[in-house]
Amino acid sequence: MSDRENRPRIGGQAVIEGVMIRNRDVYSIAVRKEDGSIEVVKKDVNSPALKHKILRVPFIRGVMALFENLVLGIKSLLYSAEVAMPETEKEKPKENSSNLLVVFGMIPALLLGVALFLVLPNISTHFLGIVEKDSPFLFNIIAGGIRLVVFLLYILVISFIKDIKRTFQYHGAEHKSIFCYEEGRPLVVEEAKKFRTLHPRCGTSFLFFVFFITIIVFPLITVLVEVLYKDFMNLHIVFRKLLMIGLHIVIALPIISSISYELLKLSDRFKNSLFMKILIAPGLLLQRITTKEPDDAQIEVAISAVKAVL
Repeated sequence: MSDRENRPRIGGQAVIEGVMIRNRDVYSIAVRKEDGSIEVVKKDVNSPALKHKILRVPFIRGVMALFENLVLGIKSLLYSAEVAMPETEKEKPKENSSNLLVVFGMIPALLLGVALFLVLPNISTHFLGIVEKDSPFLFNIIAGGIRLVVFLLYILVISFIKDIKRTFQYHGAEHKSIFCYEEGRPLVVEEAKKFRTLHPRCGTSFLFFVFFITIIVFPLITVLVEVLYKDFMNLHIVFRKLLMIGLHIVIALPIISSISYELLKLSDRFKNSLFMKILIAPGLLLQRITTKEPDDAQIEVAISAVKAVL
């Protein structure tokens, strides 16, 4: 096995005027400040998965990774917002307030996700005249199509916002710097800018797997409920939809995220196979929206974040 293949896998995300990079048990955040300097902070992850082997077992580790990355992402965004904000607008944060900020930052994001990608597709499919009881698979295929269209429209709309466009540029810078590291090239701007912005191990590809697998798993949940509760379809539509959406969140989403995570790992391991290239192609296509070509200054920030965790 080559030295490049032995390198630890790193990942991350774009934040406000910067990039967060994680390498197993540590992560760094590099942010371009208003004065032009780059502030870099490095912290421990303190992941339970590093202490308990059971949490690293396939199909369990995916749920842990989803939760950890969500929390880490919110923390990184809040930190970057504070650093990038002009000095005159900053307020001294109260001690021990960071955990509350993370919690309150997650709540609207989760509610928006549930409303857009669970409630809206489900209700829309119902009003299109597709009866879930008669054809759960057709119902969920239609709902899955609506879910994907809503996601694409959402991404397209926000991509026109100036600040979001800059974040997408930092997303591209993150991918370029990770490619540069993975290929064993010197971590300098001139080298990193040669690489593309589309990376097969990106969270955008993970989202595509999630959308695809929901079409398979959601109808199975419906069938299972009908088997266990014979009068389920006779319930009032409001109670039925609330129960089904609740089951999708509590039961289906952990299963879907686990399968999607394992597919993402396999797609990276067998990235040169024709089958995997076909499988990740839609995710790479979506990245043409969520990543933009960065400038040299943005690549410099991403490289600073990568160097901090190595």
